Amino acid sequence: MGSINYYENDFEAAMLKDTAAYYSCKASNWILEDSCPHSMLKVSIPRRGVLETGEDRVSHYLHSSSETKLLEKVQHELLSVYATQLLEKEQSGFHALLRADFKVEDLSRLYRLFSKIPQGLDPVAIILKQHVTAEGTALVKQAEDAASNKKADKRDVVGLQELVFVRKVVELHYKYLAYVNNCFQNCTHFHKALKEAFELFCNKAVAGGSSTELLVTFCDKILKKCRSEKL
Repeated sequence: MGSINYYENDFEAAMLKDTAAYYSCKASNWILEDSCPHSMLKVSIPRRGVLETGEDRVSHYLHSSSETKLLEKVQHELLSVYATQLLEKEQSGFHALLRADFKVEDLSRLYRLFSKIPQGLDPVAIILKQHVTAEGTALVKQAEDAASNKKADKRDVVGLQELVFVRKVVELHYKYLAYVNNCFQNCTHFHKALKEAFELFCNKAVAGGSSTELLVTFCDKILKKCRSEKL
């Protein structure tokens, strides 16, 4: 018992402090110099170095209890401290990646990294909800503008908006559901964010009715068409 106390007090405490200082310096430079995807790529490398390629060194030179503490220090300095700045980088943060139809590997890496820190996925899910809500609201506005500019009979306009608007909404949902399932590993945080985003903009008005009413009408027509074809 005494030897582990000497280890923790005389060596481990200093080792963890030096590790934190080293990665704090690294992270402060990366956040200034690199894009969000590039920073995440760099972050993933030292974490692998500590945990994977460094496993032999941990087992030979450090007590097994140091491994978790070491990882927590690295995660804190590289991710927790700069999480908000990393996600909100103007030209390359999460919003920017979503607008640019980000690469799957970038988003998957972001999920893997942020899932390792306490409440790390919360801000990511919030940004996803904001982004999807904004895209959906833009679709609603496009549909409303198109309807108000038509000179034809209102019934025809609504029929047109059902076709155009609903197809775009379905495509939007399909796109982000695929990201949630594949890149975010079917995580409930992101299913909830996606659901809430669609609820927000689907309650907005389009062509004299709500977006939800258009969706219901469109689905009803599809079902009736299917029944007619079977008959």
